[in-house]
Parts: sequence; structure tokens; C-alpha cells
Amino acid sequence: MKAPLRKFLLVVYLASVLLMHAVLAWNVRKLIAAGAPDFAIYYCAGTVVRQGFGHQLYDPSVRFQVEQQFADVVPQFRGPLPYTHPPFEALIFAPFTYLPYGEAYVVWNLFNALLLAALPFLLRPHLPQLQSCSPLLWMLPSLAFFPVFFAFLEAQDAILLLFVYALAFLSLKRNRFAAAGAWLALGLFKYHLVLPFVLLWLVQKRRAGERTKLLSGFLPVAALLVLVSLAIAGTRALTTYPYYVLHVEDALAGSPKVPEGMPNLRGLAYIFLPPGSYIVPLLALLSLALLVFTAWKCRQPGPFDLQFSLALVTTVLVSYHVVSYDLSMLLLPVALLANFLLAETRLRRGPAVLVVFGIATLFFPPLQLYLSLRHKQYALMALVLLVWMVGIAGELSARARREADLEQMSATG
Repeated sequence: MKAPLRKFLLVVYLASVLLMHAVLAWNVRKLIAAGAPDFAIYYCAGTVVRQGFGHQLYDPSVRFQVEQQFADVVPQFRGPLPYTHPPFEALIFAPFTYLPYGEAYVVWNLFNALLLAALPFLLRPHLPQLQSCSPLLWMLPSLAFFPVFFAFLEAQDAILLLFVYALAFLSLKRNRFAAAGAWLALGLFKYHLVLPFVLLWLVQKRRAGERTKLLSGFLPVAALLVLVSLAIAGTRALTTYPYYVLHVEDALAGSPKVPEGMPNLRGLAYIFLPPGSYIVPLLALLSLALLVFTAWKCRQPGPFDLQFSLALVTTVLVSYHVVSYDLSMLLLPVALLANFLLAETRLRRGPAVLVVFGIATLFFPPLQLYLSLRHKQYALMALVLLVWMVGIAGELSARARREADLEQMSATG
């Protein structure tokens, strides 16, 4: 099949996916207007902070009173929605609460659209195989990516995390490790999706100076965010925050459909293993094993883009709490791996097939809609991520072997 025809068919497919997303959004427009999306959680938290009640940010009764001001007709809001994010993130949403809920929802999503539109211009210098694509052709796959669509639908903060990771990637590529650490710290509003990545970077076989520089950017910004959180919520709220989060997670785990909707190791455990107290320590061991495997693979010589992609996929799998829209951050590995596949002429057939399979599945919304809405077991997408991870690791191993062979030939020659 000729390249122009492949490109045409790809555009037609992505456009059809985008049309499917538009139809879905239209069908739930009344729920969006009523305040059903997750944006209500952030809007409520921002309102509490703006009104000067930050010290009661984790008080369910206070949040419930605020929720009733803009979402009292939503049936599922019979009680307070849990706000499990750090206090400093509520400050991001406080300015949006000067607008009515519906307008704030639209403006926040416009802000997300701007972040998404900026990614091609930021990443293009480092993706030579995709540089010839027009900005429109960049945006089409981004909007057709199911997790990104769901992030827009819920007006979540997942696209903001994707943008933060893109800035961290650019800094690491340019050897600006302190800047990379600072960007990663700014992503701590989803700390469970940042800390595993930081840990993987620190344990890789890198020069001590690189690790020190990364921490010199990460730790001060993280400390500043803690101080901001203290100023917003106070010492008592902040010290009880970990217990509050664990309480909410325990309550969510009481309903199996919640963990079974998480595309990570935790979700798979709830689907395939009988319930019991052993699950948490087992998950800890499996997560540690996956982190060790990824760190070992990333210590081998190989393309940085593959190492970065492998670390991101592993971060999702070992994170304790992941929802479908959180996979938006994987749009970055999609771009990096697509560029790699187009550039390489000596791909290992098996790993390359697995990498392509992972990308294609993430762009196939019927399966994801079935797993998330119909089957209620979106955690099965973690199997796709595991396959994807094996493919990336396989390509890294192949590159490491080729480089070792070249060094041996050079030494014997």
C-alpha cells in the first residue's frame, strides 16, 4: 500500500473516531449542563478555597453545601463528592469559580485545548519523522485518543499532567535536569502518577550529577507546593490529608466496580484474584518487580525516547489509582514510539508488532467504551499496557544487543 493511500485511510479512520466522540458528547450534553462531570469536584474545591474556607477543604459537609449551589439536580450527588487531590490544586481552579459552572466548564476545556494544541510545536523538533505533518494532522490523533476525549468530557486535569510530562521530556532531552525536576514537581497534583517516574529516573544508571540536578529542581518546588497547601488548608487539614485519602480509597475499594475500572495492576488484581487482605502486599511486590524490571531495561544503552516511554507506561501500571482519562499522559509515548517506528529500518518484528498493537488499541474507542461503560471492567486495558511495555522493552533489548555487537566488532577489528 502506497504512503499517500495509507495516510488517507488513517485520516478517514481518525475522523470517524472523532465523529463518534462528538456523538457521544452530544448524547450526554444535558448531564454536562447539570454538573455531572468530574469538573464539579474541582469547581467545588476551588469555590471552597475562594470563599476562604480552605481549612475545611476536606470537610464533606462544607463541600456538599457548595455542590448543592450548582449541581443540586444531579441524582448521583446525594452526598459530598470526594476531593482527594492536594490543597494547592484547588488554587488552580479558584479563578474559574468566578464564572457560573457551565461557563467555567467550557473555559477550562478551552484551556486544555490550548495545551493540547501547543504540544506539536513543542515536540516537533524532537520528532523528525513527524515534522512534515501539519498541525491539523497532529490535532486529529490527539482528539481521537480515547483517554483525551474522556478527559475533555469530564473536564479533568489529565491533559494538564500530559503537558507537564511533555515539558519534563523536553528538559531531559536538552540535559536540563533541574528544569525537568521542577516540571515533574508541578505535576504532583497527581503525585501517584509522578513519584514512580521520579523514582525510576533516580535508580537508573546515570551520573550522580544528573540525579542531583533533577532533585535540585524537584525538591524545592515540591516544598513550595507543601507551603502553599499549608497556607490554604492549614496544618491540621494537611496532616489528616493522608488518612482522608486512604479512607476514600478504602471506601471505593468496597465497591469492586471501582478498582475494576482502573487500568493498572490493582485493577487486574481485583478482576482475576479472589478478595482478601493479601491483595495489597501482593500488589506492592508486583509493583516493585515491575519497577525493578523497568529500571534494569532503562539502564541498558538505548534510545532515550524508548526509555522515557517505558517509564511512563510502568508508572501508570504501578500507580494505585488510575482512571481511563489518566491514560492521556500516554499520548506522549504514542508520539515518541510512532516517530521511532518510522525512523528505524532494523526493527525486531515481534516487539514492533506489540508496540503497534498497543498504539492501535488505544485508538480503538469501541473496545474502550465496551470495557468502561458496558462491561465495567476497564482494568482489562492494563493487559494492553503490559503487552505494550513488553514490546518497548524488547526493542530496547534489541538495540542494546546491536550496540554491544558493534562494540565487540570494533574491539576485535
